[in-house]
Order: sequence, then C-alpha cells, then structure tokens
Amino acid sequence: MNPVLRPELRYRKLWFFVGLVLVAIITVLSLIPSHDLPDVHMSDKVEHTLAYVALGFWFGCVVVRRDLIWLGLVLVAFGGLIELLQGWMELGRQADIKDLWADVLGVAVGLVLAVSPLGRLAPWLERRLLGSRA
Repeated sequence: MNPVLRPELRYRKLWFFVGLVLVAIITVLSLIPSHDLPDVHMSDKVEHTLAYVALGFWFGCVVVRRDLIWLGLVLVAFGGLIELLQGWMELGRQADIKDLWADVLGVAVGLVLAVSPLGRLAPWLERRLLGSRA
C-alpha cells in the first residue's frame, strides 16, 4: 500500500492516475503557443486560479492529510516550473509572477476545499459506484 495515498480508497492508483491526466492537460494548455489557445473569455489569472484549484482539490482528496503541505509545495513548484518554461520556450507565452501568484491562490483554495466535507468526494464516489463493496 502507498503511504501517501488515502488508505480507505479502494482505487487509489486510479484516482492518482486521473490526477496525473489533469496535470498533463494543464501542462499542454500552459505550454502550447498562445495563438493555439481557445478563447474562453476570462482573465488568464482566473484560468490559472481555477486550474490550480482543480489540482489542489483533486490531489488533496486522495493524499493523506499529513502530506497536504508537501502536496501544496509540489503543486506550487509545478506552477513555477511552467512559468519558467513559458518564458524559455518563446512560443508567444511569457513567464509572469502574477500567474504564479494565481497558481498559489488556486492551490490554497483547492487544499482548503479538500479538507472540508467536499474532500470526501473520492470515498463518496467509490461508495456510490460500487455500493456496499467499497
């Protein structure tokens, strides 16, 4: 058993894999050339915040509580790395410290949601989908 993932989850590896897919999607959307991005008619700071709320919440729901600080640090480092890559790759994107602050805010909100009753999403889904087997 993995000591970082919540032991009560029957499909911990699946939940973690879905989170990695989310990371991959955010990575691609963050690094493709700016002219290839879909226009969603919202501030890029809001987009950053929402993406990192999703990451913080998702992983916060499957990681044991004692590791949430480490999770937060990893997600913020991921955001920082993305910003550095955007500046380095020269694909019409630029590194922006305000984007990183939006990532930090998103991670914080996501982790707070994960420790709230909403953070029982994964066990709840397992019970709903699997019935009494979970």
